[in-house]
Amino acid sequence: MGLHEAHKDSLAEKELFVDSVEFCYSGQRSLLTGGYLVLKVGQVLGFLGRNGTGKSTFMKIVFGSLKAQFAYIRVNGVKVNCAFATKEVCLLPQESFLPTAKKVKTMINFMLKDEAIREEIYNDEIIKPILNNKVAELSAGELRYLEILLLLNQKATFILLDEPFTGISPVLKEKIQEHIRRLKDRKGIMVSDHDYMNVLEVSDQLLLLENGACRKIEKKEDLELFYLPEGTFDRPSDKSPA
Repeated sequence: MGLHEAHKDSLAEKELFVDSVEFCYSGQRSLLTGGYLVLKVGQVLGFLGRNGTGKSTFMKIVFGSLKAQFAYIRVNGVKVNCAFATKEVCLLPQESFLPTAKKVKTMINFMLKDEAIREEIYNDEIIKPILNNKVAELSAGELRYLEILLLLNQKATFILLDEPFTGISPVLKEKIQEHIRRLKDRKGIMVSDHDYMNVLEVSDQLLLLENGACRKIEKKEDLELFYLPEGTFDRPSDKSPA
């Protein structure tokens, strides 16, 4: 077996496994009562649900920035209490996380150590004109695009993207989709966004968070039963998202 094949096999063995997530905010009814997912390298998992169902809460629990009443999480077969401590899991939060006084190039150099990846991002058609701008000077779309590129190119195997398509232009949405597709052969990527059409276009598996638990969606038309208005998909398809 060659080195390339061996590397592919080692990636294929990696898995983020989450089960039995239970969570409630103090004094409120339970928000999550059975959150579950399996994410493997080579997969883009679309994570959908109505407002207030707990999608962001669930992703924070998986990442480790929010503690649940109960959650069973394994990273590459090892049970963990805090997934981000393994350096195998990254989360793009809804809120911006970059210091506004720093320049774009400074943040690229700080967050990415691989010279080849740095050069690739320096020359990205969106990033190149803003390399010497401060983060505070970026538009909302430019900032979100930069943050997504920085996280997708981390060494972490599993990338959780919370609202990557919200509030940005169609051109940037297409470019983000391209980056996700390009990198998924060596990562497992979870995407949650109310812009469900862009989630559907980039995902090969779907989960719907409903009534505190995760429901696997076998084909996108089934979303009309649980999530979307009837008739959303004018042309029924037998194709599965998996």
